[in-house]
Amino acid sequence: MVDDTATSGAVGLRVLVVGTDEWAIEQGAGSLAAAGHRSLRCHEPGEPAFPCNALIAGRTCPLDAGFDVIVTVRGRPAAQPAPGEFGVVCAVRTGHPLVVAGLTMGNPFRPWADHTVTSDGDIATACEEAASAGRSGDVDQVVDLVDHPTTA
Repeated sequence: MVDDTATSGAVGLRVLVVGTDEWAIEQGAGSLAAAGHRSLRCHEPGEPAFPCNALIAGRTCPLDAGFDVIVTVRGRPAAQPAPGEFGVVCAVRTGHPLVVAGLTMGNPFRPWADHTVTSDGDIATACEEAASAGRSGDVDQVVDLVDHPTTA
C-alpha cells in the first residue's frame, strides 16, 4: 500500500515501513510523510502481518511496487524479528538499504543495518542518507537470520 499523505513539492523517497508494533509503524510513517516521503506497507494498518499484501488478491507487494529504502521502527527491544518486521528480510535480500529506528537494544538486524536511529533521532534524514549511499550490509547473512536467529 502506498500512503499518499506525503506533502506536495519535491519528489520524496518511497519507504517501506515495518516494525514491531502497529503504533510504531504509524509513528514512523507519519514522520516520513511530514518530510515529504511516501510510505509503503507489507500489510494494511490494523491487519495481521500474515498474510502479507503479496499473498492477498488485489494487493501489491512493496517489492513489486518499488521503493528506495526500508525502515523498521522498533517500539520495544527484541532479540528476534517481530512478525511485522518480516519485510526486512525480503527487502535486504533484494538489496535495499535498511534503517533500524526506535528501541534498538537487542536489534537482530544489526549486521544488515545501514543506519540506526535512536528513539530521539530523525528517521527521515536516516532514510535519505541510506537511500543515497545504497546497500552496505551483508545480504548473504539474511538467510542465516532466518535459519539461525540470534539469541538474547
